[in-house]
Amino acid sequence: MRLKLFNSTTFRIALFYGIFFCLTVSGLLAFVYFATVREMEDQIKHRIAAQMNAAVHVYKTRGIEELKSQLAEYIDEEVEGLAINLLEDDHGDPIAGNLETWPEEITHSGEWIMFDIESNRGLDYVNILAQEYVFPNKYRMLMGYSLRGPSRAKQIVLDVVKLSVLLSLFFTLLGSALLSSAIRRKLGKVNEICKQVISGNLEVSVPQTHSADEFDKLADNVNSMLQRIAELVKGLRQTSDNIAHDLRTPLNRHRIRLEGLLTHPKQHMLEEQIRHSMEEIDSIVDTLNSLLRISQAQSGVASGHFSVFNLADSIDDVIDFYAAFAEQKAITLHQNIPASLNVNADKPMLTQSIANLLDNAIKYTPNHGTVSITLTTDGDKVICCIADNGSGVPAEFHEKIKERFFRMEASRTSTGTGLGLSLVEAVAKLHRGALLLEDNNPGLKATLSLPIVA
Repeated sequence: MRLKLFNSTTFRIALFYGIFFCLTVSGLLAFVYFATVREMEDQIKHRIAAQMNAAVHVYKTRGIEELKSQLAEYIDEEVEGLAINLLEDDHGDPIAGNLETWPEEITHSGEWIMFDIESNRGLDYVNILAQEYVFPNKYRMLMGYSLRGPSRAKQIVLDVVKLSVLLSLFFTLLGSALLSSAIRRKLGKVNEICKQVISGNLEVSVPQTHSADEFDKLADNVNSMLQRIAELVKGLRQTSDNIAHDLRTPLNRHRIRLEGLLTHPKQHMLEEQIRHSMEEIDSIVDTLNSLLRISQAQSGVASGHFSVFNLADSIDDVIDFYAAFAEQKAITLHQNIPASLNVNADKPMLTQSIANLLDNAIKYTPNHGTVSITLTTDGDKVICCIADNGSGVPAEFHEKIKERFFRMEASRTSTGTGLGLSLVEAVAKLHRGALLLEDNNPGLKATLSLPIVA
């Protein structure tokens, strides 16, 4: 148990701050100790000095007899028996005071002296702080007070310091253990969930107490992460299935075609078979390239290739490229593009995204239909809108068609890979923008909004 506690980071941190608190308390009590003792000693010194000055004044103005009376009054006024004084004549004989003889072992500290006398009980000695004065007639006077009060205060403060430090250490260890245990219980739930995720169970979540504390925020973030991981894994599985379905068909056709050339070689069909095989291979390469571009956009790899360019010129080039396709279907292209609109973006990806939107609009617009392309600014955003009057997409599928390989038709017999809008969505997020799909009544309106105006 002890090893487990010391292996806990929480316990060690709490213990460190607990010891720091103990040292702080000890320092504070030490300051109180020295300040209290010094204050008591200063009060005693002040009292001795005042009585000494008063006694000298009495001697100078009233004589030796009045001085004796004054010394007797000082002793009588001290009910606790802490006052010490002695008056000796020029022969060293005591003539007044409550001290029988002049002390032998005296320690000098400036104008102050210290010595020990036997207590009234005779069991111990009392430390005395005193001051002496020599009169012109060789008389000597000693006046002092017992330091029993400061000594008692010293002992009390020392006992308090010891008890406080011991209690602080005890409660520090107890609090550290309780805090460590509480945090280990909370983190244990997260660790248990992580173990289940490692074992393959993604349908789990960290329980929350709805207290809005740090652990609740951690649980919320972990749950959001697990939900995102589950979505990615689900999308990865679906993408893998779609890739297998979309690539298996052209590869099988390509293999059958090659097998036919081997078993029934016909010179007049060789060129046509090779051309069909190349088209199949190009379709596979296009699919893989689209997946690669989407992965680059989602991972942010392309963000290192941003540059400033005229987006209006790029859109004009895209319109010129698709003009022949639109002409084949007698589709009218309405455009409202400014002469110049500089942006800071990944030019190839952004151009490809707009081309995907225009390609979809023309592809799903019937003959003699209309497609409009507008490019405007709104504050710090660039807004590219491509709308058609085709069959449109039901509102419940506006978000689904942004997913990889998703198609409205379940049979997946039409041309295309189902990656066009997925790429546009990834590029929009790469540029901190958004792709919004809306009903155009009739048709579909795709709005690409990017906060990248230079």
